[in-house]
Amino acid sequence: MRRRNAGMLELPTGELVACDPLTFLDTEPFDIAIEPGRYPVLLFVAELRDESRLAYAMLEVSRERTVRWKRADVQEDDVRRTLFDPPDGGYPVDSSVGSFMDAHTAGVLMNYTPLLEDDEFPRAIHGEMRRQQRQGFAWANLDIRQSLGIHSGQTLNLITFETGFGPGLYETWVGLDEKGRVTRVVSDFQVLDLHFRSFPM
Repeated sequence: MRRRNAGMLELPTGELVACDPLTFLDTEPFDIAIEPGRYPVLLFVAELRDESRLAYAMLEVSRERTVRWKRADVQEDDVRRTLFDPPDGGYPVDSSVGSFMDAHTAGVLMNYTPLLEDDEFPRAIHGEMRRQQRQGFAWANLDIRQSLGIHSGQTLNLITFETGFGPGLYETWVGLDEKGRVTRVVSDFQVLDLHFRSFPM
């Protein structure tokens, strides 16, 4: 297992969204309390027999010891859930790209991407990811002003990464310390056939 630092994620509202940014920008944020700020994102890459795959993407909220894990729930909305909705803790990926971003960043992107050329947003994401590609695995830290020319009163970014073996429904877990405060948020891309609590805390 190799650990890669993907940089700092800006969370101006503290509301974290994990989603496929090319297909599901309207994903609801998780129902967890994170203090607004900047937090490191770490990527855990599994070295398999003949390839490298992203096993986990982690937002490190604090360095306190994690004593328990729970599935991440999304914030409730006014729409009644159906049998076709993803289960709590899971988010769908169609494009083989996942991401972490603030809910405000997602809102800005939803407002601006219809004004861009049809392929400009995907091209920016894939272009940045190719530049960061190492040993068959790609990721990117995109500043929306520099990468897309979207101006905002705040510095906003999203961190994107290839998801395990591609499209799927991936669970996210929240680590808590002894006082019940969030320490880490981890998306599991089902690369390793291990019980989740084997994740290095």
